[in-house]
Amino acid sequence: MRYVTFYLLTGAVYMSKNLKIIIVVSISLIIVLLFLSIYITVEEKIPGNAVVIVTPEDKLYHSIHFDLICIEGKTAQTMTLSEALLEGYKPHDYDIELGYFRGNPRFLFHHVLSRLGMNVPSRWDKDGNWLW
Repeated sequence: MRYVTFYLLTGAVYMSKNLKIIIVVSISLIIVLLFLSIYITVEEKIPGNAVVIVTPEDKLYHSIHFDLICIEGKTAQTMTLSEALLEGYKPHDYDIELGYFRGNPRFLFHHVLSRLGMNVPSRWDKDGNWLW
């Protein structure tokens, strides 16, 4: 009986020691991953529901921050990016050079948080509106 009691007590201590090791290793891994995620960046992509300006004459789409010379003398319409791509519109080279269709570079943990539904600074809101 005494042996069983000793075994149960040492077994309980052994289990709690393993549990402590698992907790320390898990927390350490999380901290290391957070530090590594600062050095890994993910480029935000323009969402399909973002509103763009299209010019049917040259089959190009422009950001809403377009330069007037890009649409001068043309018919300008608005539609979502996904609609523009389905209709065969291509991005205007000038807007690409200026980086209008690129989003914010995000740290990996910001990207994960945005995928989980948390609000992270972005160039577009969830409805596709341009914020800047």
